Amino acid sequence: MVFFGQALCGALPFREVYLHAMVRDAQGRKMSKSLGNVIDPLDVIHGISLEALYAKLNESNLDTKEIERAKEGQKKSFPDGIPECGTDALRFALCAYTLQGRDINLDVLRVQGYRFFCNKLWNATRFAMMQGIGAGFRPQPRFQLSGNESQVDKWIVSRLAYAVRQCEDGFRNYEFPQATTACYNFWLYELCDVYLEYVKPKFQSGSAEEAENTRQILYTAFEIALRMISPFMPFISEELFQRLPRRSDDAAPSIMVTAYPDPEEFASYRDEALEKRFDFAYDIVKRIRSLRADYQLTKTKTQVTIECADEELCQLVKNFEAFILQLTNSSSLTAFVAGTQQAPAGCGIVTVSDRCRLFVLLKGVIDIDKEIARAEKKRNALQDQVKGTKDTMEKTGSKMPEAVREQNIQKIAQMETEIGHLADALQQLLAMK
Repeated sequence: MVFFGQALCGALPFREVYLHAMVRDAQGRKMSKSLGNVIDPLDVIHGISLEALYAKLNESNLDTKEIERAKEGQKKSFPDGIPECGTDALRFALCAYTLQGRDINLDVLRVQGYRFFCNKLWNATRFAMMQGIGAGFRPQPRFQLSGNESQVDKWIVSRLAYAVRQCEDGFRNYEFPQATTACYNFWLYELCDVYLEYVKPKFQSGSAEEAENTRQILYTAFEIALRMISPFMPFISEELFQRLPRRSDDAAPSIMVTAYPDPEEFASYRDEALEKRFDFAYDIVKRIRSLRADYQLTKTKTQVTIECADEELCQLVKNFEAFILQLTNSSSLTAFVAGTQQAPAGCGIVTVSDRCRLFVLLKGVIDIDKEIARAEKKRNALQDQVKGTKDTMEKTGSKMPEAVREQNIQKIAQMETEIGHLADALQQLLAMK
């Protein structure tokens, strides 16, 4: 490449070389044919069965004993063969792995996890296109807020600005995991898990102006996010980028020659104070979801009442009312300052912080006797498990390996915590009778 660059272009193709760590297997062992733990990148990309891995060994120059030993190693490392992961997932995984330091312990299952992440990118982008940012949509020549955005709209733009800055810093400092983590978190935990769920009703029942503002933000989020991730996942990002409309007729024809997102372009949209307010509202969402999951309220809408310590916190909750209702499948939300009124009877109670409590109406929604019996049965089963584990540890004594003892101590702590939660739930259920 250096010779061709000098001969054809009269210049060096690059001036810096990045030396990565040694790639080992998932257990940290150096890859060896005789151990059967060699991972061929093409096998990770296209996938291969265990029988095909055996066939490769039979064609090698190892002696018979080494082949049998290698087969045992392959069966232990890849009992079901190597799943098809694709090029993008492998590239992303290797860049994310550089955080480990001197060595990279390559686990194929983690690479497969990034393949599922690719599926998430594909499905999310297709969903956004079906909501109106595909053919026929005309994005703004240059993105700017209209002034009519909701708190959540501004939050996703703020998080986009943060992700762009993290990627820029990661590349400049050769901290590739910083960039991969920023891309992964924005796509999965912020754009897909939160914002897409929030905007669904806007396209179904919102005003035309509201829907248009949302489309402009969605387009910007997806376009910039694809450009951010393209160095790690060039194939899927190019495929999806080609399906998006362009901001202008003279825009770059390919994501490969499109400028990487500039953090200065989005710096003014970063709002850390808003992000803190959003985090509090999202904590409320997670607490309500957890309570609903405890009582298996998958589709039933419930009434939510929130008691706040002061008017400022109460106003914060009201500002995120639509967001909380949408992501918790609740029918109504009432927020009040502590001492001004009483929460309705028959509610499940959850403490969010020392300044906020949640009341989710359960009376008339659940079968209280059935839930009491279910909670008591689960509590008794956990108590038996705790007793059995403690008895085993006492009988075994010093013969039990230290690692196993630590695992048992952690399990006991987790079960006792769950028993405490069940006791609180039983107390609330008995109060409803």
